[in-house]
Amino acid sequence: MRAQWLQRSGSEDLILFYGGWAVGAAAVQHMQGGEDVLALDDYRDETLPVALLRPYRRLHVIAWSMGVAVAARHLDHLAPARATAICGAPDPCAAIGPETYDATAASLTAESLQRFARRAGAALPPHTDIDALALELQHLALREAAPAAAFTHIIAGRRDRIFPQRGMVAGWPERQITWLDCGHNPFPLWRDWSEFR
Repeated sequence: MRAQWLQRSGSEDLILFYGGWAVGAAAVQHMQGGEDVLALDDYRDETLPVALLRPYRRLHVIAWSMGVAVAARHLDHLAPARATAICGAPDPCAAIGPETYDATAASLTAESLQRFARRAGAALPPHTDIDALALELQHLALREAAPAAAFTHIIAGRRDRIFPQRGMVAGWPERQITWLDCGHNPFPLWRDWSEFR
């Protein structure tokens, strides 16, 4: 995994943000708050940067999109004070739809990646490695779906074109979902991390 500090001011609280596939932390660069914020992405390897987490007294996990599945596999070890899943599911392949998921991974091009970014409502980083992104999707599909119970709050978008509403309902059985009138990227609705965690 790649780790990037978005804010580091010596707070006792850490927000560990699991970003979405291909877009990483770009969608949350505008977010403010008093906590330190460490963003993770590139899930070809899911090894946590544990040394970076040790100084903190309280941990809050916020996971978006494909980051939800990765975070779900870590939550038992992290024991966060709060864990929020946003527009993602513990089994992303099932929630998105296996045919759509497999087709995206098998035929990823610069053009199809741009289409994905438009559907997700998020900007791509300036430099993208198409082969690495396709490999990341393949690796994520091979990993075991994670348990859903460890998340304390689940947020989804009614107009999400990546994780559709029916997939989210099926992906979170018997769990309460907070539905927002938005697409896959809800972060333009917020300015401070405290607004939704």
